[in-house]
Amino acid sequence: MILHSPHPCPDRSRAFPRRATALCCAPAARHASRGAAALAGLLAALALAAAPATAHPGALDDFGGHIDERTGEYHYHHYRPSKDIDELKREYLQWVHFPVQGTIRGKVVSIGGAAMMWLFVDYRPAYQDLAQHLAKENRDDRKELLRVDLAHVSPEETGARNPRFEEWFLGKVTHELKLKLLEQDVTVNFYIVGGSASRLRGMVFIGKESVNLWLVHNGWSYYMLGDPDTEYEKRFRDAEGIARRDKAGIWQIR
Repeated sequence: MILHSPHPCPDRSRAFPRRATALCCAPAARHASRGAAALAGLLAALALAAAPATAHPGALDDFGGHIDERTGEYHYHHYRPSKDIDELKREYLQWVHFPVQGTIRGKVVSIGGAAMMWLFVDYRPAYQDLAQHLAKENRDDRKELLRVDLAHVSPEETGARNPRFEEWFLGKVTHELKLKLLEQDVTVNFYIVGGSASRLRGMVFIGKESVNLWLVHNGWSYYMLGDPDTEYEKRFRDAEGIARRDKAGIWQIR
């Protein structure tokens, strides 16, 4: 005679220790597993919902980007190019050889030395297209400023060749450059130099007048060889010849 146990999970552990446990406890284990998975999913969803507020603080602007407050750098989240944006962008920035040479328009807001200035580009998409190729120290994403070094000139080296007058000379050149450039709308024919410290170097124009040539013509710099662009070489040599003849700037104290 066979007796049936009233318990749903009979004790057969001696004869079938592993199989009995698996068969009798499987439904409970599956239930617990589903509960743990649901809890993990809920926690993950909450973390994902909170992530944008902590990882990317700051509201998005009209172009779908913002300044990351931790780094001070600008980046896009939902940038959607349009015909209007592209057309306006071309009014500020045009590439000749992407991504190393082109033309940028802006306003000079600061003179950082005898041959360096900071350019304000008043259109974020144009600014950002160029700034992304420059080292962090040579741009200011918050203010949309780009550092520009004037090509083919170096008042610093010019002054160093005349050490007795170097301090006076550099102060004078910086003063004259501020009078000439500050708050002026300019066009810069640039190329990107500097490797990991990438920055802009170029010819700066107020209308059709070259500020670089103006420096040499007035004796505020020698014409410096070594830049890759030789398009203006004859004009620089002619300007230096006139400055020497008229004893302008550095030529009056040589």
